[in-house]
Amino acid sequence: MSFARAVEKKLLRAQVASVEQLLALNERELRSLPDIGPATVSSIISALAEAGLSLAADPYEAYECARHSDVARDAELRAYFLCDSCRDAYAQLAFGDRSPEWVSRERVEGYCGHCNELRVVRLSQWFLCGTCDRVIRSIGRGLASAKFVESVWADTFRGTSELSLRETDPVELRPRGRRSDVDRSATADFVADYVSGEAVLGIELKSGRSALTGGGIGKPMSQFQLDTTDCDDITAAAVALNAPVFLVHAQVIGRAHAPTERYEGVGLWFARPWDMLQHLEMVRRRPRETRDAAYFKTTMFRPFAEFPSYVEDRFWADLESMRRGGFPILYQR
Repeated sequence: MSFARAVEKKLLRAQVASVEQLLALNERELRSLPDIGPATVSSIISALAEAGLSLAADPYEAYECARHSDVARDAELRAYFLCDSCRDAYAQLAFGDRSPEWVSRERVEGYCGHCNELRVVRLSQWFLCGTCDRVIRSIGRGLASAKFVESVWADTFRGTSELSLRETDPVELRPRGRRSDVDRSATADFVADYVSGEAVLGIELKSGRSALTGGGIGKPMSQFQLDTTDCDDITAAAVALNAPVFLVHAQVIGRAHAPTERYEGVGLWFARPWDMLQHLEMVRRRPRETRDAAYFKTTMFRPFAEFPSYVEDRFWADLESMRRGGFPILYQR
């Protein structure tokens, strides 16, 4: 086989004098040779392919992330305790029908990291980048948060209201980038309907490990951070619903059930959208990220146990106010 004369000269200057020597190199090693740039490497790879040949495999090449199907330098084996049905859901819905790289033969009784149910689980591993790993781990906590909200709503409103709660934007497993911004921004996580079927209010749920004042476990957080895009989503959902959307924070913590962990909701708070702007402290870029966040005083939140009395005494005036004057502004840059 032959290369362009200029390519041959570059290889000879790099002391690569035969095809055998060339085939012993991987792409990373080839790029490290003097005077061998990306264009030259591309030309060499194309010429080798035409001859049915290829460079050596790189034992240190980056792994491909199973969720977004592209190589990532921080992709590594990430392990999850999953029941059989959730393992299948991970493979089919989040990882494009990609089976685990490894599944333990040992079956243990513990809490599934996805459905949060006490079941027989096995340790399962996929290659994932750091971002996708954080997203996947947050989904199990998100599912637990949604169930917690439904449970607290049922207990809090029992016998005091004819409002019924339904989940309208459930947490789902999906490949990275599958969901559009339009779909994401126009729907509240929950909607409460009156007996007539009319949508009366929406709930945008945010969950985390930290408490707020007036309940929960541990020291309350000093500030509440909310991406400005999330604020915009709340406004868009309220406009689409023609009803106010309330920000709700759930404190969900992990409790060890060795070798697994169970998610448990221990605190719930709500914030009126009319209170948010007056509690805004600043809008700034999140550290080490490209997203802007609004930082609020946590005093805008009230324990969710007070929500029924708010609905009874003040909500209907707020609803009428919104329908006359529009949804309130949540933040200003």
